[in-house]
Amino acid sequence: MIDSHTHCFPPELFTNPNSWTRKHMESQWLHLVKPRDGFSIQGWSHKEAMISSMDKAGISKAILLGWYWEHRNSCEKHNELMKEWIDFAPNRFIAFAAINPSQSPIEQLEFAKSLGFKGVGELHPSIQNYSQYKKQWNILCEWCSDASWPLNLHVTEGLNEKHPGYIKTDFDIYLELAKNFPKLKIILAHWGGGIPFYECNPRIKAILKNVYYDTAATPLLYDYKVFRHVINMVGVEKIIFGTDFPLKSFINENDSMQINLAINKIDNETDLNDSEKDAIFSKNILNILNY
Repeated sequence: MIDSHTHCFPPELFTNPNSWTRKHMESQWLHLVKPRDGFSIQGWSHKEAMISSMDKAGISKAILLGWYWEHRNSCEKHNELMKEWIDFAPNRFIAFAAINPSQSPIEQLEFAKSLGFKGVGELHPSIQNYSQYKKQWNILCEWCSDASWPLNLHVTEGLNEKHPGYIKTDFDIYLELAKNFPKLKIILAHWGGGIPFYECNPRIKAILKNVYYDTAATPLLYDYKVFRHVINMVGVEKIIFGTDFPLKSFINENDSMQINLAINKIDNETDLNDSEKDAIFSKNILNILNY
């Protein structure tokens, strides 16, 4: 099994977030780890602890996603950390690059490729100013399409109560990217924020033929019936297992059990057959990565 949506973060982002966000001008991070209500579900893990959590859950590999930082320097620091992790356990970790598309995207992409990374993401079109820097975003997407690199994009659910870090994302952006770059493999995080429903429109379905949906943070967003509903709308081949570890998706549970609990929920609260589980847990992402 492969967890296709995880993160690793430098410890200073949590030990002293106020100082770090001021120094690096990353205000959105502070909203996540120091929300106004005083309660954060953003977690942190070191590499040994994450491997232990993976072992408990039967996860053979995890994709480490970057973050949608507001500045290139933050992306580069994050990529350095992910490089340390994949060097530490090359058979357990795959890395997707943190990129800020507004700032020389080709340079960032080529450097990430030299580090052994295999994709890009998680990017955020709103926080990273897609509308303002569309030309640079298009350069990034063309490079990824030519290199057969998947692009993981954050999608905020189209309708929900506001929560820490809630920033709307314009669904039209994802449609535009899929239309302009039909060979680009796009993974929309968090079940695509509800976008699978629109694949019931045959014209939209044709445009989104190379768009996939990951299951990250399911317990915070949806009933587990979402698995069957989305399979019925888009097909099992477009769904990719991800937990968003070390996010505290199961708020009252131990951090080390987050991945294991996600798998148990799928086993116990869905009607997926073995073939469907194989596709979601590993086959689909391996096909996307051309493994």
